[in-house]
Amino acid sequence: MRTRSVTLAGERVGLSQSATSNCLQRLREAFGDPLFLRTPTGMQPSALALGMSDEISGVLERLRSVLERDDQFDPKTSSHTFRILVSDIAQITLLPDFVAMLRKEAPNVNLSNVALPMRETKKALADGELDLAVGFIPDLGPDYHRQSLDSEHWTCVVSKSHPTIGDSITRKQYFDAAHISYRPPAAIHASLDKLLESRFEGRAARRRVALSVPYFSGLVTAVAKTDLVLTAPSRLADSMTAMSAVKVLPLPFDLPAIDLNMQWHDQVHRDPANIWFRNVFAATYANRSADIK
Repeated sequence: MRTRSVTLAGERVGLSQSATSNCLQRLREAFGDPLFLRTPTGMQPSALALGMSDEISGVLERLRSVLERDDQFDPKTSSHTFRILVSDIAQITLLPDFVAMLRKEAPNVNLSNVALPMRETKKALADGELDLAVGFIPDLGPDYHRQSLDSEHWTCVVSKSHPTIGDSITRKQYFDAAHISYRPPAAIHASLDKLLESRFEGRAARRRVALSVPYFSGLVTAVAKTDLVLTAPSRLADSMTAMSAVKVLPLPFDLPAIDLNMQWHDQVHRDPANIWFRNVFAATYANRSADIK
């Protein structure tokens, strides 16, 4: 169900492609249903498979929690693999410090940073496929726990040689300009236009986005070499000034602050390994923020 592939599913559980095919065939015979149908885009689940998916996933996760439970979690000896979602920016600015700490305090622990769109993040946390999600993430709901790490504000980033924008930007200049939109998979940047419409009640508050990019690489250069305007969280904007010929300007209007947070599912809330992991991550972020300030 998760991989949509017999081969990849086998790799996940340590079976060959043929052994996995045999397992699938036995399941088909037991249920009297094809369960998964081969299509050009992968193995697609049947209606019966879709209907059973959530319940089976929940049972498997409860079994995994029982088998992997470690009430006396010891980071010095544990070989646990933690799965975390952080943005590509965090990979550059925060992950190196975090990994360095892990190598020192938990040398046998493994870390996997996954990339998922926001619509899949919630389910991955609930399914146990993800231990922690970090970023500008909206509240995921009552079964999820949330801890704020920092608060940021929106700013503008433009080229130092911008032809019409100097040391400040007016509201008219902002909405007349062509914009670059940075939209990584797990972030709130895509909601910026909704914020603008709410702030101005839809009155001429639509930006013309001339370029949208999902990755940070090349973003700074694209701003530095064009007349495009980037609206970005303050810390990201400030980090860009050291990389290229860009300048950071205050927005010509107020928008709500951005909550940088981490979230996890209730099923791991009391798990000793997860408690240690998220506490260490929060402490690493706090220490790095203190060093910057």
